[in-house]
Amino acid sequence: MRVAVLGSGSAGNCLIVESGGRRVLIDAGFSCREVEARCRRMGVDPETLEALILTHEHGDHAHGADRIARRLDLRVFGTEGTLRALSWSRDAGRRLQAIVSGWPYEIAGFSVESFGVTHDAADPIGLVISDQAGGRLGIAADLGCWSRLAAARLRDADVVVLETNHDLEMLRRGPYPWSLKQRVASRHGHLSNQQAAEAVPELVSDRLRCVVLYHLSRTNNLPVLAADAIGEALDRAGSRAPVAMTEQSRPSSWVEVRQ
Repeated sequence: MRVAVLGSGSAGNCLIVESGGRRVLIDAGFSCREVEARCRRMGVDPETLEALILTHEHGDHAHGADRIARRLDLRVFGTEGTLRALSWSRDAGRRLQAIVSGWPYEIAGFSVESFGVTHDAADPIGLVISDQAGGRLGIAADLGCWSRLAAARLRDADVVVLETNHDLEMLRRGPYPWSLKQRVASRHGHLSNQQAAEAVPELVSDRLRCVVLYHLSRTNNLPVLAADAIGEALDRAGSRAPVAMTEQSRPSSWVEVRQ
């Protein structure tokens, strides 16, 4: 199994997970045309995608969901709250399938289990995706705050895609209105570099191969700050797992979850 982030940040989030020739899309925060273009840049024919899994309904995660699902005839999975919060075309009903947080599902050959997070959306989730070879990928974006539940679900992952949205000092001194700063820094907003670093010891195990940094703010963070915070936390926890960076404007390299 391997994962590639097609793009990540406040303007759009989307990633591909593939194993054994099967592929699923996680979130669709870009237009259909852009998602297809970025898939091709990664050597993936969009027509080979089998499903779309949504973590929540915010535009930077679901903007292109309806159009992509129609064009590629994808089944769309999300919690009932997420699916209800989005606008769908008239014929979308046959493609939509509500999932219940905490229950395992088989989706396109992957075992998918979700867990609730505290972000300010209708019913947002994190994900743990496993393949038949035993690889485990954890996806924890738009967390709001770290929780015991997130730690328990992600502890045995081989690769964790982890939100490092902002540097708290940059957020405090930055151009956002005070109300937006409060929202971002709240327990229903986004995870800071420091909060993510404090979570790292709970992610470290003999299995951990890589931590992929996700959803960095272009206004309130710098890649070097996020990478340093997580890298130092991994070192302190005795892990040699590398840190992989993602970008808003272009896809990242493939990260092997388990070979």
